[in-house]
Amino acid sequence: MGWLDRGKKYSQGAPPPSLVEALKRMTRTHRAQQTRGFHFCPWCASRLSYGGPDGPEGSAEIRVMGRGVVYAAPELIAHYVEAHDYLPPTEFIEAVLSSDTVA
Repeated sequence: MGWLDRGKKYSQGAPPPSLVEALKRMTRTHRAQQTRGFHFCPWCASRLSYGGPDGPEGSAEIRVMGRGVVYAAPELIAHYVEAHDYLPPTEFIEAVLSSDTVA
């Protein structure tokens, strides 16, 4: 869920008001698959100078329990929703907002 890339279309729209904050909390509490390197936002990184990356970065995934499914998403998903208008599928949004970390 939410692996986005330049040149590829993705669903856009206005998320529920609490989605970004819930996703940010999940990047602290639901981390998985930590890597040794970093992934940089493909849109923000394209605007950076040749001096090196200086934008949003992620090095893990988050896991979200849904109804009979576990969603995996990149750590940068909150950034994609907030800064690049990514609108995840409704089922994923509902799973995030019903998570016990949202309260």
